[in-house]
Amino acid sequence: MILQYKEYGLPKDPTVFFLHGLLGSSSNWNTLCKKLSRGGLHCIAVDLRNHGLSPHRDKMTYPLMAEDVTALADSLGIEVFSLVGHSLGGKVAMEIALEAPNRVDKLLVIDIAPVAYEWALPDYITALKKVDVSKVEKRSNVEFQLKQYLQDEVVVSFLLTNLRKTSDGDFYWRVNLDSIIENFTNVGEALQAARVFDGAVLFIKGSDSDFIKNSYLMSMKELFPSYKVSVVEGSGHWVSYEKPEEFTRLVTDFLL
Repeated sequence: MILQYKEYGLPKDPTVFFLHGLLGSSSNWNTLCKKLSRGGLHCIAVDLRNHGLSPHRDKMTYPLMAEDVTALADSLGIEVFSLVGHSLGGKVAMEIALEAPNRVDKLLVIDIAPVAYEWALPDYITALKKVDVSKVEKRSNVEFQLKQYLQDEVVVSFLLTNLRKTSDGDFYWRVNLDSIIENFTNVGEALQAARVFDGAVLFIKGSDSDFIKNSYLMSMKELFPSYKVSVVEGSGHWVSYEKPEEFTRLVTDFLL
C-alpha cells in the first residue's frame, strides 16, 4: 500500500516526513511545510492509513503504519530522512526511528510519549459517529451539530477538515471511523522496548497537556538517549493550532 502525500520543495534537499495525529491529514502541515521548503528542506506530508486520501484498511497498528511510511520512502528513492509527528503520528515516527535507526536523521515528536495510554474513546470520535452527515445539506449544519457535543471550537474546526462532498452533493467523513474505533486499543499501546535510537530527538510538550508526564521520562530516555523536551507555555495537546508561532520556531530551529 502506498500512502497519499503532499510534496514541498526539491528532492535534492534533505527530506522530512510529516505525520499527522488521529483524524488529521497531510493538509494540517501545509503552512509549515511551505515555510520549511523555502528554507531548503524537502517536505513530504503524509496521509496515514484510514486518513485523508490514503487507503482504508481493517488493521491499524504502529508497526503497520511505520511500514507504510518506509514503503513510501522506498518508492520515492529516499534512503535517509527526518521525521516530524504529532500524537498518533508521533508514535508512528518513533516506531520508524526505533525499527530503522540508520534511515532516520532527526526525530521530532509532538505531545506524545512511547508509553501505553489507557484511553477511553475520545468525545470527538463519538461526536463524529453521532452526526449523520448523509442527511445534511450544508457544511454549517454539520458544524452546528458537532457543537452540540463539543465545546472546543478549535477541535470542531479541526474535525471539519475531514468533511467532504461527493459529486452528487452528499457529505461524508473521509476518515475510516469504523476501523479507527475497532483499532483504538492499538492506538494506546506502548512501543516495543529493547530498541534504541541514538540520533537527535526533540519532544515538544504543551504545558497544559498531560500526554507527556514526568513519570514517562524514563521510558523516553531508554529508547531515545539523546532526547530533549521543549515546553510550549499556554498550550494543550494541539500545539501547532494553539501556539503556531512558538511551535513553528521550535520546529524550524531543530530541523534547519
